[in-house]
Amino acid sequence: MGHATYEWVYVAVVVALLTWVGADAWNVEHKLEAVPAQAQVIKSIGQQWFWTFEHANGTQEVGQLHVKAGVPYRFEVASKDVIHSFNIPDFTILMDAVPGRINTVWNMFDQPGEYLIQCREYCGLLHYNMRAKLFVEPANAQGYDYKLTNQTQTAAGGAGSAGPTTASTAAIGAAATGPVLTIPEGASVQGNPAYKPDPMTAKKGDTIQVQNKDTTLHTVTSGKTLEDPNKGKMFDSSMINPGATAKISTASLNPGEYPYHCDVHPYMIGTLKVQ
Repeated sequence: MGHATYEWVYVAVVVALLTWVGADAWNVEHKLEAVPAQAQVIKSIGQQWFWTFEHANGTQEVGQLHVKAGVPYRFEVASKDVIHSFNIPDFTILMDAVPGRINTVWNMFDQPGEYLIQCREYCGLLHYNMRAKLFVEPANAQGYDYKLTNQTQTAAGGAGSAGPTTASTAAIGAAATGPVLTIPEGASVQGNPAYKPDPMTAKKGDTIQVQNKDTTLHTVTSGKTLEDPNKGKMFDSSMINPGATAKISTASLNPGEYPYHCDVHPYMIGTLKVQ
């Protein structure tokens, strides 16, 4: 048998090995990408500079996401403005959020706890602050409720809608007995007026009605900055949808001045004066 024949044998063996390895790798990749039929869908929407999540039952969360351990989830990732990147580092989840496109990735969380969700694609001025919290509940948990418990949001001309909140001093159902704080249209653009009036003056015991007239989410959160160790401890409206309202009670506030900011757009700052 000549040298040429041996060379062809070697070539055939190499081609066979590469074909086998490639086919096996494809099978592994296919298994990893195949979404379980029972997976629950969560729409994950990126927007400068925060994350919103919508569950299959219509429940929405802003800045936080609750899931259960042992349940497969399929994330439909998209963007409302520029390119973002949906990243959960502890579970090696990474998927681009592209305007006009829906990308999918799935995962089953096996370890209960609190984890970081972040953007891994530079998306503008506050890219560093585009974070959310992932709460993985134990599989045997009785369930979790995302309904608004401390805040009422009402879309202009519509009925009240429930949503997540971390507010501790926002009033529920109480009529506004004090002044109105307005978040004007265009407030999210740095340099534009953030809150009107500023400073806001109220009497102790007043319930301030906050009106969001802008086209994006905002908050009214006590504290000078996001890094303020006492951030949100005095009052926090939580996320206020565009065209919605929130109520903040001053009943627990002593007379004095209280700086506040927007958690989504921290360059938006104001001052509350309680008499």
